[in-house]
Amino acid sequence: MNKTIIYSGEFVLPDRSAAANRVVANSKAFAELGYKTVFLGSSGSNDSFCGVREVSGFKDMFEVSHPSSSLQWIKHIFSVKNLKSFASKYNAGTVILYNTPVLTLICVRLAFIFSGIKVYYDCTEWTKFTEGSYLKRLFKYIDEWFVRNTLPMFCDGIIAISDIMMKKYRRCRKLIKIPPLVDITDTVWNQKPFEDSDIFEFCFAGIPDGNKESPDKILEAFSLISDDKIRLRIVGMTKNDYISNYPDFASFAQDKRIVFEGRVPHKDAVQFIINCDCYIFIRVSDSRNNAGFPTKFAEAYTLCRPVITTAISDLPSYFENNECGELLDGISVEKISAAMKRQLEKGKISKDGRLSDRFDYHSYLEEFKCFIN
Repeated sequence: MNKTIIYSGEFVLPDRSAAANRVVANSKAFAELGYKTVFLGSSGSNDSFCGVREVSGFKDMFEVSHPSSSLQWIKHIFSVKNLKSFASKYNAGTVILYNTPVLTLICVRLAFIFSGIKVYYDCTEWTKFTEGSYLKRLFKYIDEWFVRNTLPMFCDGIIAISDIMMKKYRRCRKLIKIPPLVDITDTVWNQKPFEDSDIFEFCFAGIPDGNKESPDKILEAFSLISDDKIRLRIVGMTKNDYISNYPDFASFAQDKRIVFEGRVPHKDAVQFIINCDCYIFIRVSDSRNNAGFPTKFAEAYTLCRPVITTAISDLPSYFENNECGELLDGISVEKISAAMKRQLEKGKISKDGRLSDRFDYHSYLEEFKCFIN
């Protein structure tokens, strides 16, 4: 058996964030190659606790308390105590840091520089956006520049999520591109759809996140379609969440054809995508969205749902002949509404349980093998 991999970062285990889903899927690929993975994530609850605790019911998954003050954040950024303890306890040969600050990466690199332990970086975003104090927001702004421009200097290899990152980090010693992955053998992807009806359902899943998503435009576009046999299901926010974040567009939320589900477990979110006739999300083409890769696209594509979205990141390569939906060249309400009408004209699609393996982790084993070996 090969030495253990320690995967560490601000992901909420076991599947309470897109980040957690990514690192768990990657670890399944590592397991196929003979590597055990131990996770050190972050607590998603508001409770504060000392040290490290197990994630309830899951072996080899641990979490630390999320910092709640500036002093705690500073300690969190510079501390390598937990990683050194894990590396010793589990005989680690590799540490993978998920979207950590560059200062944390440097500290970890220095801590293991003479140990023979490789330090890799899993990079899925370049974003200056964060919530919190002015100091925290300033730190994030500066850190994003260093992540984007200096990352190869401080690690042994990079797992990038998009072509833009691959080009930027092309001089890195070890470099692979891995989009968001899934395990199509998992029961979450093989759920039965709800009982079918004659209602054509659009679905959007997301949370308000620094203008990354545009649910306001989706609701406005939906309102332009006068058809009683359509529904728009919003997963990830309640009606009050929407109104408080988009007060200028609150009137659109009063449409009785729109259903707000609020925050739900990942399994339930996937169930709603399985049951929809068209999945939709709209993101502006900017450096943040083009450097990343939308997890929800990978999920809808895996479930063979038609998708309406914008031409960001690597998505154009998945829309040959518009077979998987429509790719928009802008975010105007008129274009979104027209695309929704075209999908509506195509009619409801079969929910026969077909799955695509394009994002299945088994399809990336060779890339992982070359990288980790």
